[in-house]
Order: sequence, then structure tokens, then C-alpha cells
Amino acid sequence: MRTKALRFAAVAAALATALVGCSQNPGGGGSAGGGQSGAPAAGQPCERKVQNDFALPGEKPAAAKASFRVAMVRQSGVGDYFEQWGNGAAAQIKAAGGSLDVFDARGDNAKQVAQFNDAITAKPDVIIVDHGLADSVNPKIDEAISKGIPVVVYDVNIANCKAMYISQDDESIATKILDYLKQDNPSGGKVAYVNVSGIAPLDSRDAVYQQFLKANPSFSQVARFGKYSESVASDTATEGAAALKAAPTTTVSFAAYDELAKGTLIALRQNNMSGKVKVYGVDISTADIQLMTEPASPWRATAATDPANVGAIVARAAVAGANGVAMPEKLTIPAALITQDMLRQRSVTNMDDLRAALPDLNTPNIIGAGWIPTIKPGA
Repeated sequence: MRTKALRFAAVAAALATALVGCSQNPGGGGSAGGGQSGAPAAGQPCERKVQNDFALPGEKPAAAKASFRVAMVRQSGVGDYFEQWGNGAAAQIKAAGGSLDVFDARGDNAKQVAQFNDAITAKPDVIIVDHGLADSVNPKIDEAISKGIPVVVYDVNIANCKAMYISQDDESIATKILDYLKQDNPSGGKVAYVNVSGIAPLDSRDAVYQQFLKANPSFSQVARFGKYSESVASDTATEGAAALKAAPTTTVSFAAYDELAKGTLIALRQNNMSGKVKVYGVDISTADIQLMTEPASPWRATAATDPANVGAIVARAAVAGANGVAMPEKLTIPAALITQDMLRQRSVTNMDDLRAALPDLNTPNIIGAGWIPTIKPGA
């Protein structure tokens, strides 16, 4: 969802079933970022190839533009994850000499479609799609590509394999946090699972969680809740208060996105269960750090990327695409395990502290080249 990151997520209407197949749309012509070699013919299925070893050309392309225009069509939500993500992308585009127009639908899918139309009409050099409902944005992605506009997509299940897809490594994220949950609870536990369905990164994390339950019978699920809305934490807390009241034996909770974890913390307090249930989440922000490190906090750990760094990576991909570089079909961004113990031991109180404590969160070499000035996320 913020994964962050799903923390890394769409907004309320994104609960509708997303397209999970990766098939070439008959209407999609053209090519993102200068074209994808070997792409299947229109109407034929394709399997998106992960190319984490992809490197940009060392020299600036001969056809590179002195200035370029980027349109960002996004569905942001509640929480500072989206603000950090957007700031990282905007700073990177500015550093590279580009201008940015942001179209943010804030949970209205019809509005996102209309804004996507506006973005296409403006004829930018590249379009970034940041979250959204696959049913809504897939036809517009096809249209943009058919008109020769490269498209870079973050965390949406997209059908057109001529668009570059970037996401957190959601399987790795879920594995990291669940492995730590198991280590932190060697005798097993009764799990309250907090997630919602139909959102690409959260579905990927769910698949890992379901396998975790099968492989670790000492853990059993006793409750499930989670609400995806314009107010995720408060609405999840309302659902969670009832669910946890009905499951008083709960000892651990896995929340697949940080706003869901916040809602879980509220629900635990409402049921006087904060002292008996350990919480494990995904994604990170300054607000999350403060919640994890406050006295007697049950939030034991999270697995996350730096959202500002992720936004910068997506922006660098857009910069390359706008300048004629043929981009890979898919790239995933690795995450780090961040524990409550580490945050307290290193006196981490905000994202800047965390970046200093874990410098590996900054990955300038991912979609990096000397001809694209990099930024320091959060600076």
C-alpha cells in the first residue's frame, strides 16, 4: 500500500475487483519509453518480466530534450505516505529539468478517468500513473500508449505490457514481516488479520500470508477486519473494535498496510487489549515511527521502503521514458525490516532519522544514470 505502499494503495472505490490478468489490449498501440521489444501482438496474453538488473544507458540519449513535461495521474489517500511519495517524485523531476502537472482524483474513479483524459489531451512527454482502479485506468493507459505517450505505472494491476510497471517487492515485504512475527512469537499465536481485497499490493501480501498460515499451524486466524475508505484508520478501528471483542484470545495482529495498522491500534485500545496483542505492519512514515516508539506500544515491527525514495525511482523511470529510453516491463523495489527495538535503540523519531539509521533505504542506483541528477529523499 507504503507497498506503503502497499503502504504501499488506492482509495475508497479501489475495493472493486481489479484486473489481475496481464493481457495486451487490442486498442493499445505505440510503445512506452520508446517501445518494448518482443511484446506480443495485440489481444495476446503476456507475462510481465521482472528486470531488476535493468540499467539506463550511461550516456544521455542523443534525442534527449532540454526540457520535458510529466503528467502524474494519481489516487492518493489519507496518511503522509502519499505526501512523501509525491514529494520524492516531484523533487526528482525538477532536478532532472522537467515540469510536473499533478491530477489527483482523491478516491473518485470517475474523476480519475476524466483527469486522465485531460492529461492525454495535454500531450505530455510521459505519464505517471500512481495508484488507482485497474478497471478505470487500463483503457486510458491503452489510449495514451496508442498516441505515443510513454506510461510508467506504480501499484496498479495493468493489462498493457507496453507500460512500465513498478512496485514494491510485496512478496518479499510480507515474507520479511511474517518471518519476524514468527521469530517474535516462537510458540505461535492467535492472529487478527487486517487487510482488504482487490488492491494489487495487498493481494500479493495476502497470498504470502495464506501460505504462512499453512506452513505454520501454531498460528491460527481468529479474526479478520479492515476497511478501505477515505478514512482508513478510523473506519478500520470501528470494524476492528467489534471483531476483536468477539476474539478475546487474539495475541498477534498482522496489518498489511500502515493505515490498517493504525486502525488496529485504536481498536486494541478500545478493547483494553493493547497489552496482550502484538502488532506487525507494512510501510513506514513519521507518524508510524511515533506510534511504534511511544511507551507500551504494541506495534512491534514493519517492513517498508522509503516512500520518498520510491517516488524518486518512479520519476527517474518517467524521465528516461520521456527521453526515448526503452524501459523494462516490470521492476520491483526491495524493502527493509524495521523493528520497534531498533527505532528505540537508535533514537529514531522521524523519517529523516530513519534514513540516517538505514542509509540502504535510499537507492539512487535503481533507474539511475549520470545524466539524471539524483536527489536525497526527504531533503
